[in-house]
Amino acid sequence: MNQRHRLRNRERIAEVSRRDNSAAAPAIGTVAKPWGRRKLVLGLLLIPVCLIVSLIFIEWIYRATLSGDLWHVDGFWFFFAGCIFWLCMGRLGCQPRVLYVFAHEFTHLITARLSGGRIHGWHVSDEGGYVETDKTSALITLSPYLVPLYTLLVFALYALVGSFTNLQEELHWQVLSLNIDFKWAWVFYFLVGATWCFHLTFTLEVLRTEQSDLLHNGEFFSMIVIFLGNLAILGALFISASPSLKWSQVWKDSLKLIATVWHWIFG
Repeated sequence: MNQRHRLRNRERIAEVSRRDNSAAAPAIGTVAKPWGRRKLVLGLLLIPVCLIVSLIFIEWIYRATLSGDLWHVDGFWFFFAGCIFWLCMGRLGCQPRVLYVFAHEFTHLITARLSGGRIHGWHVSDEGGYVETDKTSALITLSPYLVPLYTLLVFALYALVGSFTNLQEELHWQVLSLNIDFKWAWVFYFLVGATWCFHLTFTLEVLRTEQSDLLHNGEFFSMIVIFLGNLAILGALFISASPSLKWSQVWKDSLKLIATVWHWIFG
């Protein structure tokens, strides 16, 4: 574990030293002022947003439970089955940490490149990894905790395969005396659930250890952003799976809840 921490710290040290070689470069685990105070204030301002988003999501779940629409969608059940599958694999001791470390560091690498940074080297192992780049930001350091890389790859593969064939076509297979209905889309729903749960469980495990990614931006601000980002992803998956919930309805519900909270506080 200590070796993994040393490797994770090397990532941040490499970024800081390449960005500023002077003796005044900020130490690892600190946020340069005044950005430290600004991020703290921004984190405090985001707390009401967290509460509102959480209430909206709970209302969606409550509405779906009452209407029963979501429970009749095959995509939801196969997504749920994928989540259960990964949790069972974890209980059986299947913990491919190197896959998570690769996704973590590769997401750092991609966001650094998209932000205009240069990559001077990167390393992935079962104990940890690092990325050496000449640019860092909150987006670069926190992106691995927000982006489920393998889930995005499943969506990309779904779009690619779906452009050549109808994945929603219902196939009828006969195995011995059994008639089996099957859709290839179910496989992708299952993989989305498994990969998203993989991302979530490893992210929660990593957050229990001291992470230089979080220290660099301030742990309070980082945890707020990570919570909002993951809840937004889960909400997007929920809306996509729901047959009755539309993005326009989400927008209306959000405005209504914000107005209710505003009236409750200031009315």
